[in-house]
This record gives sequence, structure tokens and C-alpha cells, in this order.
Amino acid sequence: MVKSEKREFLLLLIFGAIILLAANGSLAITDPVESNYALTAKEMVASGDYLSPRIFGNYWYDKPAFFYWEMIASCLIFGVNEFALRFPSAVMGLLSLTLLYFFARRLYGHRTALLAGGLFASSVGFWYVGKAIITDMTLFFFMSATLVSFYLGYDSGKRVRYYAAFFFAGLAVLTKGPIGFLLPGLLLAVYLVLQKDAKELLRLRWGGGMILFLLVGGSWYYAMYSLHGADFLGTFFGTHNFLRATVSEHPGQNVWYYYIGIYFIGMFPWSFALPLALYRAWRIRPSIDTRALFLLVWALGTILVYQCMATKYPTYTFPSVFPIAILAARLLGGFDRKRTSFFIAA
Repeated sequence: MVKSEKREFLLLLIFGAIILLAANGSLAITDPVESNYALTAKEMVASGDYLSPRIFGNYWYDKPAFFYWEMIASCLIFGVNEFALRFPSAVMGLLSLTLLYFFARRLYGHRTALLAGGLFASSVGFWYVGKAIITDMTLFFFMSATLVSFYLGYDSGKRVRYYAAFFFAGLAVLTKGPIGFLLPGLLLAVYLVLQKDAKELLRLRWGGGMILFLLVGGSWYYAMYSLHGADFLGTFFGTHNFLRATVSEHPGQNVWYYYIGIYFIGMFPWSFALPLALYRAWRIRPSIDTRALFLLVWALGTILVYQCMATKYPTYTFPSVFPIAILAARLLGGFDRKRTSFFIAA
């Protein structure tokens, strides 16, 4: 990375930090979802039990423990206040912005990476999720790191990098539950099938990878089952995972166009960047190479999976913003008046 690129990347991070950290200490916790997370972390500290989430004096099997651990660590540093409780999401937002930049740079170069980072960092979704006291920015980073690690291993032929994918998938499962493994696994499987390389699924370092995944992501689940038995399994996997996927908590939101609206809100003020760029790409009929195919599977697959779930929630499809930002930046920044391909032009 040349000096000018380092300077521009640093400015991007500073911009992202301002977006994520500004006024965090003044934003009162009024949202019920935020209140639940904050109170759970507070009660875990008060009880001295950092393993079992609890709220109102009762065990709370809604989410795994990793996000609570983030908040607890932050409160131990900054004290129990709004800034401390919002700080973990801000840190994960900056890590996500960094990951997005370097992955986009690896795919398409500095210019596209900088534009993708700018689109991401200035979007409403980045501002909201990066400030909110919810699990989604942490999940966003770990799920993105899982898919990035897979692609880098696959594209380079260095399959040892698959271990990183299993590691980050374990952290994703420790943040949100089974979706942290199942969704990335489905996306990479679809991608390999479309690549006509399904045999690569057998070369994913399953032996060592699953051991690493279970150690990272499964240890907490084993400890919780040892302590709380079938009550934990039934409530966590049954009520908070299976039922949410099959029975809508908010029936009025269970409509086909729900996530279309969420996209336009979350990507504002750049909501029309990708549709317009795709239209321009369609006009010149570009080829789609392996990089663009991976990003498209990641973006569209994430939205389709959550669309098929009965319960709809505004931040569920947020992981799709990572590839969308890169695609939008590539298509807009890569426009060639000579009608060369958006996706494969150097």
C-alpha cells in the first residue's frame, strides 16, 4: 500500500469512527430491545455469573453470551453508562469497515475499496447498527470474516485459510446462534455449485475445522447444557430459533416486499446506487466473473434466506450490505465508456 493509499484509508477510518462514536454518551437507552441487552449484561455483572445470561432475576436464553461479554468488558473499562454499552458495536463497526476495505482492495483495488468503504460508512444502516446495543454488528463482522476467509482460501488455493472460516463461524454462533454457521455454509455451498466445483466442499478441512469450530463456538453451549439441561436446549433452540423461523412474531411484517423497503432505508442515501449501477451494467451486458458471482450469491442469498423465515426484523439482512457496498462501488467506479465489462475490467 503506497503512502497516499494509507492516508486515504486512515481518513476513511476516522470518518467511520466519528459516525460511530459521536454523541454515544448522550443517546439514552429507550428502545426495549436495547434495554433487554443492557439489563442482561448489568445483571450478569451483579450476579458474578458471566456464563448464564439473566434478566429480572431469571435465566435468559434468548442469545448466546459473546455480545454480553463485550458489553461487560466495556463497562469494566468505561463504567456502566450509555457510551460503554454502545462501544462494542462501534468497535465491531470499525473492524467491519476495515475488513470491507481490504477485501474490496484484494478483489478490485484501492479505488473501489475506498468507494465501497465510503458508501458503507455513510449509510443509515452503518450508523444505526454501529450505535445500537444489539448483536447485529458483531454478527456482521464475524459472518463477513467467515465468508472472506473462505473466499481467500478458495481463490488462492491455500486451504489452510479455511480454518479461519471455521474459527469466525464459531464466534458467529457464539454471538447469535446456529445461523452464524448455517447461513455462511449455505452461501458458500451455493457458490461452489454455481462454480461447478462442488467437490471443493469435501476439501474444506472438515476434521480440524470442526474441532476448532466446536471449541470456539460449542464450549459455551456445552457448559450451558451441563448447568441448565433440557430447559436451555428447549428454550434457546426451540423457542428462540426454530419458532422464530417458522412462526412470525410480527405477522404484519411478514410480506414479500419487507426487505426491499429495509434495503432502501438501510442504504440511504445511496439506496439507488446499486439498482442504477446494475441497470448500467445490464445495458452493456457484462460478464460475471468469480468475484462478482461470490458477492452476488452472498448478497442475494442472505436476503432470500431471511425472506423465507416467518419472523422479519429490520437488521436480519444487514450482512448483505457488505457485498452490496462492494458491488455498488465496483459498478459505479468501474464504468467504462468503451463498454467493457463492469465486473472483469482491470
